Amino acid sequence: MIEVYDNFFSQEIQHQIYTFLMNTGGWTLTGGDPTKNRFWHFENLEQINYFNDFLYKKIIDKLNKKIDSFERIYANGQTSGQCGTLHIDDGDSTFLYYPNPEWKTDYQGHLIFFNGDEEDSEACRIVEYKPNRAIFFDGKIPHYADAPDRCYNDLRISLAYKLKHSTI
Repeated sequence: MIEVYDNFFSQEIQHQIYTFLMNTGGWTLTGGDPTKNRFWHFENLEQINYFNDFLYKKIIDKLNKKIDSFERIYANGQTSGQCGTLHIDDGDSTFLYYPNPEWKTDYQGHLIFFNGDEEDSEACRIVEYKPNRAIFFDGKIPHYADAPDRCYNDLRISLAYKLKHSTI
């Protein structure tokens, strides 16, 4: 189950998310696998009312799913060369949101899903990175985020909600 939603939030909310993440100073180089690839991480967004209440309610209303709660809320940031590694997520499902205001297909940075287990699988779906796009998917589907191309000189951001629920 992989669902893609374009124009998920209003432009005002998209701008608020992007501005907060770019200007608050919470980024550390602690994301990813320390033995393979590091990327930027913004932890503990679940402690901020805007993310744990206001945005969470909007996400739940728009998805119209039976979601019990969230486990974690955080953001990933990638620059050129900071490719994610193939993994499955904690939680039952994952909600990813792309707040960047502008993006060209040439910048790459797409989300790549695989079939099978992590060790023996093939790419089965690519979801392009697009501004104001959201992806809701089963956390057990192996995936990784490709790095932005070297021609992109900024941060590719994804806001992640790790969700718990009884039925997807």
